[in-house]
Parts: sequence; structure tokens; C-alpha cells
Amino acid sequence: MVKRALLALAFGVLSSASFAATYQINVVKEQSPLKMENRFVIYKVKRGDTLLKIMAKYGIPRSFLYEIIRINKIKNPNLIYIGQKIKLPVGNLTLKKRLKKIPANIAEKELDLLRRLGGKINSSGYLFVGNGKISLKKNPIVSVNGKEFLVDFTDISRELKSQLSSVGIAVVSSSSLDRLLEKVISANFSPLQENGTLIIGENDVLTYHYDYLTYNRFTGQRTVINTSPDTPPPLKRLLKAYDISVIEPEFKVPDDREGWGDFKVLTGDGLEKISSLIYLLTSKKGIEIPEGMVFPDSNLAVVYDYITPEKRTKLEIDGYKVFVLTGNFLNDVENILSLLPVANKFVKLVLYEPPGTKGKRAKFEIEGLLISTEKKDWFLVDSVDRPEEIPYLRYRGVNLIVY
Repeated sequence: MVKRALLALAFGVLSSASFAATYQINVVKEQSPLKMENRFVIYKVKRGDTLLKIMAKYGIPRSFLYEIIRINKIKNPNLIYIGQKIKLPVGNLTLKKRLKKIPANIAEKELDLLRRLGGKINSSGYLFVGNGKISLKKNPIVSVNGKEFLVDFTDISRELKSQLSSVGIAVVSSSSLDRLLEKVISANFSPLQENGTLIIGENDVLTYHYDYLTYNRFTGQRTVINTSPDTPPPLKRLLKAYDISVIEPEFKVPDDREGWGDFKVLTGDGLEKISSLIYLLTSKKGIEIPEGMVFPDSNLAVVYDYITPEKRTKLEIDGYKVFVLTGNFLNDVENILSLLPVANKFVKLVLYEPPGTKGKRAKFEIEGLLISTEKKDWFLVDSVDRPEEIPYLRYRGVNLIVY
């Protein structure tokens, strides 16, 4: 359908007789309503599919992965099954923001945060005052708590400010947006704590620096309000698992440099887990024997402690390096890996937010065994404090193994 422009005129008579009138013209683009089927497709999962492969088929950017997970309520994005139906956003609506755009030359972060706190931003059309004209694209009108403010980014003249004031539109400078934000926050949330730190977790420690910490007056939920958009969606979900809500300007998804880590879970008893781990690292399968398991390609035998001296000697004569299990899984793994062509060491993995900083917003620490092979690095842990840590670590490019 051909788009057509509508002119919406709003007139307000000024109190002063020295000029005629103040009125506003908004240019609104109208188009035919979009049906849901034009915005989404239903895809039936086939053998060998992954979420990223499916997205690639439809040309959907990787940055929309978490949106697809949210829409379909997928608990583990690494586990989708044959025949599962997945709703995919496609078409122009996928690639364009739904929110009205604010020009790059104004304070996008503050305006976006005001919008997320319930304010309205009018940034289209023109406001005519007497003989003057003000572009709302450059100087938007902000409506918060029943009051309207015109944000001055272009040094509006004193005369125009006076005329706007006479019709009830206050003019605030761009530098005053922070103070306006504080007023909005104070009106909707309990007394604020500013510029503090949260330390969350038991074994896996998240240190999070906030701009404001408060409680929602209506729900009672502990709420963090930041003026900078530097908390990625998986980290927000991890905070939510600790009953902490985060409100901040729209997060800009980084490019693919962070990657998307693999995730494996080792199942079974001790020897089964060790066998699965060796296969994962070397692509070599073991062969069961009454005393344990042998890996001929690696010349390695992993046996139980009840093996007889004679059978152990026989394995050694056959060229095997024999390792006797002690029951301490992590120590056993460390010693077994020393007999394989991999490098491993215990480390404390530290992830900084935003990436490349020394924890300006957050720092996440988790201890585990770092295993390096020719193909990739793996990080082995016994468990995580919260399941939400898994998608966060993977989002940061960590190849995670949980045993």
C-alpha cells in the first residue's frame, strides 16, 4: 500500500499580543496493518538443525538469538529437538527497531531510559511559535509524570523559550536531563542508593556496580537503574534469578567477536564421565575391559583400584600408560589429562563487563579446570550457582563443560 502523510494540527493561543499563535505540526506515516503471519514464520526443526543454522537460513542476525529464545520460551538454546516448532521473526520488522528513533546528536541514553521508565518522547514534526519554527527531531518533547518538557539541544533563543513557557511548555537544557531522570526515578521508586556495589553468589561470585539501587514502590522488587547501556541480556537474566531487576537504556549487541560458546554435560558414573571427556577432547573412543577402560589411540588405560598386579603389568607390557582411579573426580581428571596431548591447569576465570574494561559495570568470577586442545579451549566445572550462568558464560564465548 502506498504510504500517505497526514498532517495533525494542534493550536494554542498565546497570552501575549506581540505575536500570533503557537501550533504544532506532526508528520505521521500511515501504512496498512501488518498481519501476524507476515511478521513471523513457524519453522519445524529437522535433523542436524541448531538455532544459529535456522537463523542463517532466514537471514536473521545473530543479535536476535536471545529474542528468539524469549519468544519461544526455550530453556536451553543448545537443546532443540526434531519436530519442535519455532516461531521466527522475519521481514523488515526483524531488521528495524520498533521504537521511534532519536537522532544521534542528542542524548540517546537519557531519553531511552526516560522512555523505559514510562515517559513519552515526541521527536517528529515541528513546533511553530510566532514566527519561529522548532524541529522536534532535534529538540524532542518529553512527557513525564503529567508534565511536558522541550529538551533544548540547539540553543533555542530566549524569546522562543518565553513564548513556549507562556503556553505551558517548559524548556530544559540537555545537561538537565540527568536531574530530570532523578525526579522521575524518585517519583516511582523508594529512596535511592547511588553508585554502590552488589556482591552475589557463593562459589561463583558476581560483583556488580550500579548507578542507582532502589525498590519498586508497586511490586517491592529490588531494582537497579543505570544510565549507561552496558549490561548484556544474559547478565540481566542472571541478576533476575537473584530477584534483581535492571532498567537501563537499550543494550547495543556487540559484533561476533565474543562468539557463542559450546556447552557439554558429562553424565554417568566417574569412569563414564572420564570416557566422555576424553572422547570430547580427542575424538577417540574407549574400549571397556573388566578392570576399566582402555584408549588404544592414546595408549591410555584407566582402571579401578581392584585391578590385580598381574593385569596391570600385562597392560603396561602392551604399551599402555595405566592410571588407577582414586574416586576424586577432579584430581583424577587432572592427572589423566597430563597423560594426553592437552594442556590443563586450574584457573579462576574472570569476565569483565563491559568487555575490555576492568569491571566498570560488573565482574564475574568462577573457578575451574582450563583444558586446551589443538581445536579449542574448554572450561570444566563441577556445577554453577545458578542455571542462568550457563547462557551468560556461553554468550561470552566460553566453551563450558559441567561434570
